[in-house]
Amino acid sequence: MEYLLILLVSLVAFFLKGVTGTGTTTVIVALGSLFIDPKLTIVLASFINIFGGLSMVRIDPVPLSVRYWLPISLLMVVGSVAGAMALNVVPNQQFQLILGGAFLLTALWFLFRVPSSLGTRKPPTVAGVMDLGVGTVAGFCGGFIGINAPPLVLHFSRYLDKRRLRRLLILIFIPAAMAQTATFAANGLFDHQVMIWGLFMLPAMFVGVWLGNRTFHHISESMFRRTLGLLLIFVSIRLVLKGISSLAI
Repeated sequence: MEYLLILLVSLVAFFLKGVTGTGTTTVIVALGSLFIDPKLTIVLASFINIFGGLSMVRIDPVPLSVRYWLPISLLMVVGSVAGAMALNVVPNQQFQLILGGAFLLTALWFLFRVPSSLGTRKPPTVAGVMDLGVGTVAGFCGGFIGINAPPLVLHFSRYLDKRRLRRLLILIFIPAAMAQTATFAANGLFDHQVMIWGLFMLPAMFVGVWLGNRTFHHISESMFRRTLGLLLIFVSIRLVLKGISSLAI
């Protein structure tokens, strides 16, 4: 039963990635934490995101300046390593409270964020200080709580259209996922069971990415935001209550 649920989680998560370029980790952690240890879901999401990102590199390769995305990616790696190290030292009970609170804030963001309208604005050619800062913070959040999309989308959607935003997220998530997985392996969180789960998710991952990319231009972004927001509210309440009950014991 556990492996069937993992397949379904993988299909939903990578369908969303095919549509938006992000959201994979959020879905895997949100749904996976219902039947897997929350910390292990973040490790699992980082591992499978390596393959998910690589599978999308050649999809819709709109041009982005290397001087723009590469510095953001490098600092996101730094933040990812720091976040993955922090995950290893925070006790499970407190972590469930932190993750539940983060999911609740993310849910509100998904429900009430209004996408910006960019028209035909050209993308930047060089990363600015704010771009680098947001990349670092997002990397830390990704390594620590498995949620890095909100700061990235909130900031970069002001400069990039839908296609270029998806392209940027694909390019910067791959090195971050590799760095997180390597850090988790070094501190003992990435074990044999996580690898088995990740490899088991691969077939559903390819199907999900293919389906998501085929519906990229047709699906309602607002519907996805609201559905994911409501899901995250449910998961956040569950994690907070579980964390409180663990602390009370």
